[in-house]
Amino acid sequence: MDKEQLKTKVEALQNNLQVKHDELTEVQQQLNVARNELANAGKPELSADRACDLVDLLQGMFQDILNDCDTSDLSPEFSIGYDNTIELDCLDMSSIEVHSGDIESVLEQIFNIVAEESDNS
Repeated sequence: MDKEQLKTKVEALQNNLQVKHDELTEVQQQLNVARNELANAGKPELSADRACDLVDLLQGMFQDILNDCDTSDLSPEFSIGYDNTIELDCLDMSSIEVHSGDIESVLEQIFNIVAEESDNS
């Protein structure tokens, strides 16, 4: 093969490689969509508006819990930095409790929670 034929061959192979790369990218995107659909199969649906309402209610609940906590139970640990500034090293928030009833009451504002029926046949 002479130089021109080799250049033509290299160019054809590069074009073929680009086509295959584009096909691979498209298949990868289809695979990602299929995986996402599989992950969401059977999940109950929640509208974006209801999800925003739920997030707002949960944020409010956590905000109330943090506002009502006794700061003396937080056991702050301070240190002095190299530039003589006082820094908060640690804040123990383990005394702040989130009760399942609080979360359940928020969920009940958004959802109709029903007991699951069990089949004991």
